[in-house]
Amino acid sequence: MAKSSPRKKLLDHQKDAKVYLGFQKGLGREEFQQALELSKDSGKPLNITDYVQAFDADKHDLFLIPPGAIHGSGIGNLVLEISSTPYIYTFKMYDWLRLDLDGKPRPLNIDRGMANVNFDLQGEKVREELISKPSLIEKTDDWELYHLPTHKDHLYDVHRYHINTQVNVLTGNKAHVLSLVEGTVLEISSSNGTTVYSYAETFVVPAAVGAYTIRNLSDGPIMVVKAFIKG
Repeated sequence: MAKSSPRKKLLDHQKDAKVYLGFQKGLGREEFQQALELSKDSGKPLNITDYVQAFDADKHDLFLIPPGAIHGSGIGNLVLEISSTPYIYTFKMYDWLRLDLDGKPRPLNIDRGMANVNFDLQGEKVREELISKPSLIEKTDDWELYHLPTHKDHLYDVHRYHINTQVNVLTGNKAHVLSLVEGTVLEISSSNGTTVYSYAETFVVPAAVGAYTIRNLSDGPIMVVKAFIKG
């Protein structure tokens, strides 16, 4: 259970997997800190859903984690993390009493986390603002393009292509960070050449390329996530 500011897209999940995100309505700062410290000192597990909301994890959901949002990926999730701040620490405030390789409790950062966590992100506001709701932008017989809106505090925006055959994409003078999230293999071609990528691989198309083509080499339709700077 941590505080950070990426976004997490679920590539896949096992049955009954959960994502923990945002506080329960009405939770106070002092109540939460006391519960965390009591669990740490006593070695007794915390019933985390008394304090933090749990949402069903469906494949390809996009959960938004702006600065200060309490969050955790439940067991059984395969996550693609989209972040503009990979160099910034995440403060772990609760870790289900897991042990490190030496059999000692894994370190927590309760005080630092409490100094940065946002208690305004609680109740129904979490479902409304922190779970992206995809909308169809454009479609042809060959492909569909969806917008996955991000939080107002996020630097990046996200699109997702559903591709039967191929799609031509303009960079719009922006670098594109792409990941194959459904399907087995695709091909990226531009004036600079052609490269093949496999499932779960992430790759960058520079803004200077201008235009490129995503070609589906899989047996069925593929899905490609595209992240890019807003504005």
